[in-house]
Amino acid sequence: MVKRNHCPNCLRPQGQCLCHTIEQVPLENRLIILQDQKEALHPFNTARLAKLVAPNIELVTSENINEELIQEIKGLRPFLLFKNERSIALNAENIHSLESNNFIVLDGTWKKARKIYHTWPQLSDLPCFHLELDDQKTIYQSIRKSCGETHLSTLEAITATLLALGDIQQSQKDQFLAPLKELIKQQEAFQHKPN
Repeated sequence: MVKRNHCPNCLRPQGQCLCHTIEQVPLENRLIILQDQKEALHPFNTARLAKLVAPNIELVTSENINEELIQEIKGLRPFLLFKNERSIALNAENIHSLESNNFIVLDGTWKKARKIYHTWPQLSDLPCFHLELDDQKTIYQSIRKSCGETHLSTLEAITATLLALGDIQQSQKDQFLAPLKELIKQQEAFQHKPN
């Protein structure tokens, strides 16, 4: 079997490179993604896409999370974007009560994200928010079946949060989502290809 060449930047197979869709967006605030190490290997890794669009996003895999990083995170006075029994919906009223617009995102399946959360109990000291949007519907479901209709991919959740915080404008939303839309288009074309 011939091994396919991959793009060194987006890590997609050369013929499915997404780099032509990427327009970088600078972010003023700190955003750290804590990613399950197995999720990092997933071919539809939307956290990696987020970092390609906004290179100052910090992407840390679970085997590299340590006490020093957790202390640094706490010093940023961020909030945690993670739905659980104590999280509250991020909305226009409570955005103004945030200590900063820095935030942390857990990336992986719900089970894997919960594992990171419980492995590092200091994360529960952070204010915890989740998204509850009127138009919350993922575009990701057609290629990742474990994703429910209202469960956003990491890239979609980051984009919606940055928009809610006012860190990006509506016009930049398309820049963030462009590589994901191209990935979905490629995968759907592949799925519908006649045998």
